[in-house]
Amino acid sequence: MKIWKNVEKTNPNYTKEVNFGRKFTSINAQYQIMCATEQFGACGDGWGVAGEKFTMVTDGLLGYQATFWWIDREASEDEQKSKSFSINSSIATHNRSGKLDDDCFKKVSTDALTKGLSKLGFSADVFLGMWDDNKYVAEVKQEFASKKPTAKKKMTKEVMEAMMKAIDEGKKDIVKGRISAYDMTKAQKDKLTKALK
Repeated sequence: MKIWKNVEKTNPNYTKEVNFGRKFTSINAQYQIMCATEQFGACGDGWGVAGEKFTMVTDGLLGYQATFWWIDREASEDEQKSKSFSINSSIATHNRSGKLDDDCFKKVSTDALTKGLSKLGFSADVFLGMWDDNKYVAEVKQEFASKKPTAKKKMTKEVMEAMMKAIDEGKKDIVKGRISAYDMTKAQKDKLTKALK
């Protein structure tokens, strides 16, 4: 539940109420991508999608299958291996009036990705129906309004040595994923940049 607890609450600034026959809360997909980046590191480095496959299931229905993968950077170095699971979705290629939807590939891949992220707990409060409770929404709005940006940690001599050692041992990806959390001097930044090349 460690990842789940870190990502289950949704920032109200990235949601909107939708009324298409039924009322529901829509979450901005780019916000979820930002949350995945905060949790795992840059897309393609700490997380991503592999083996994308688009298939015409039947006339007018586009199917999508892929593998979502991520690296849990909070795990011990021995456990920092890529983890993954399958994601999928489908979408109509034409709207109700019969007009071709030229964004259907983007929509179906985004839908599969956001559903995949929900399996790890991203925006779980919305999917669990907690946003139907006005009291809960008010509390979440207050919580996010009071949050301030997290201060970066100071790059100590010990951390710098540990990062240089990790680079020497071929663990550049791990260092790249953690480097942005530290406030460094120009000399430290230059040394790490050179070592990472």
